[in-house]
Amino acid sequence: MKRFLLAFLGGYDGEEGPQDDALLLDNVKKAREEWYAAQNYFNNVSDPELVDYAIYKVEEARRKYMYLLNLAKKEGLVQNQVI
Repeated sequence: MKRFLLAFLGGYDGEEGPQDDALLLDNVKKAREEWYAAQNYFNNVSDPELVDYAIYKVEEARRKYMYLLNLAKKEGLVQNQVI
């Protein structure tokens, strides 16, 4: 699964190594930033027609972050802290 994810993210070169772990951690951090940006958008949206979209984006970003964080935990890259 990790190989597939890294290939999808554009960083898998056919061999696993420390650069793959760094790529995964980098993507966890980016996903967290996307989640925070989506929450900020939701908090500032004023058009009622955009509220549903904002909710969707928050949930999408949260699920992506949680998935990547759990994958990093399974790989032993992070303990119980949130990165």
